Amino acid sequence: MSEYLNPIKWMRWASQFVSNWFLSLPLRDLPKGALAIIVVGVMFLCAIAAQSETSDWRGRLLDRQLQSAFERDDFGTAELVLNRKIRKAPNDPQLLFRLGLTKDALNEKETASSLMRDLVAVKRHDPAARWLLQNKYIGKDWANLSEEEKAEFGSLLALIYKEAPDDVSIKQMYADYLIASMDYSKAIPLLDDLARTQPMRGLQAAALSRVQGNTAMADRLAKRTLDSVEKLFEEDPTNSVLALAVAQNQLFLERHAEAVRTLERGITRAKSDEDKARLSMAMGDCIVSWVNFIQAQPSVTNADRMRILKMLQVALRFAPNSPRVLTLVADQVLAMMNEEDEQLLAVRNALVQGSSPGIAHFIRGTAALIKGDIARAETSLQLAATELPQSGAILNNLAVALTMKGNDHLERALKISQQAISQTPQATPHFFETRGQILYRLGRFQEAVPDLERALSVPDLARNAHVALAACYQELDEPELAKLHAEAAEENAPAEKEAEPAAVEDFEIEIKEEQPETSDAENAK
Repeated sequence: MSEYLNPIKWMRWASQFVSNWFLSLPLRDLPKGALAIIVVGVMFLCAIAAQSETSDWRGRLLDRQLQSAFERDDFGTAELVLNRKIRKAPNDPQLLFRLGLTKDALNEKETASSLMRDLVAVKRHDPAARWLLQNKYIGKDWANLSEEEKAEFGSLLALIYKEAPDDVSIKQMYADYLIASMDYSKAIPLLDDLARTQPMRGLQAAALSRVQGNTAMADRLAKRTLDSVEKLFEEDPTNSVLALAVAQNQLFLERHAEAVRTLERGITRAKSDEDKARLSMAMGDCIVSWVNFIQAQPSVTNADRMRILKMLQVALRFAPNSPRVLTLVADQVLAMMNEEDEQLLAVRNALVQGSSPGIAHFIRGTAALIKGDIARAETSLQLAATELPQSGAILNNLAVALTMKGNDHLERALKISQQAISQTPQATPHFFETRGQILYRLGRFQEAVPDLERALSVPDLARNAHVALAACYQELDEPELAKLHAEAAEENAPAEKEAEPAAVEDFEIEIKEEQPETSDAENAK
């Protein structure tokens, strides 16, 4: 019995069992089972490889499957393969990015956006940021973005710009974003850098510097930009775009006479009628800016006023359809209704009589509109619109006259107002205020809001715009906004004063057929 407890005995028995078992194997028949043994071995090795998380062989197999799936646009298979690879490497940004692209291809837009946003937030992944930028923001109107979207847009641009500071398109987009966000201190260096290849970006930087009150920097940037575009203009003196760029810089630096000479040379050298028309319109705007500069001086003498009238004669010769020129001519003529100086009156009458019949009708219609003679205003402005059908200023005033006739004329007034805006490349807030008020009176409150908000930037229009906006927001069930605009309207209410006789009470313009000669650009100085 004791031998069963002896471990040595047990070891001997075990060895005898194993040796006898091997001796009992039919070794002579072993070649017959070789194939089965090989198959089992291969299967065993495959099982080990399949279960191995670090197998290069398996990884290469998945990579080939993934590539094949993308080549066939088989995004369902691609998604399955990517999910298997992500299970092994859940923090691999490239895999997550490709999964986001796959989700987008499968039309799972929200899932794709969520993956991309996670990559940007956690990994600061540049390709994901570019994808979001392209798919979520490029091509959208800034005004239609929410505050959260604007913030994300800015963070994406900042990330991409940090990763690729030499990408000109991103730099431009980032600079425009900073300007729209009024972060001028960050925008100015970017614009200054862009000015190396896009000189007029330097003028944009100068304008922002002036807004910030840094006049010295503004002048320095504008002068540097002027030097750059002048060199280019010397090399290509018939280029109307360069002529306009030089004049814009000269205007910014308040070198009005130089700007007039530049534009006059550009007009004489223009290659096409289209270029000549564009520069002529710019000449009108240039003279308007010069007149505004003169009027902004502390004291304006009769000699200055005489000079202004002569300058306007030149402006009308170059740009008879310019809304800014026509408006300024009307303002100057109407402001001199009670003038007693004979020389000024003579030049004023020469200005009106030397103008085209359409301009004279415009001035007479505007005077009647101010006086409150709506029938006469409509008649004169309709004649002016017939003579000058491309003038947005005339059409805008005609639309105003129609609105004053009553609600039955609002639809026609709206069509004319829309025509005035559509054919005026840079329509002023006055045009939008006219259309906004018409839309408000037609009960189209949602459409009226954007136009009325544009009018808030002009002090003379702000009060009426606030009143209309308050009513619009009340109708749109936005009581808080309605209250804000109502309060703003009260704050902008004009102080009460004694009524003054209208300056245009006895105003009458005689349209004559003969037109005196007008001065050229140099004589207007």
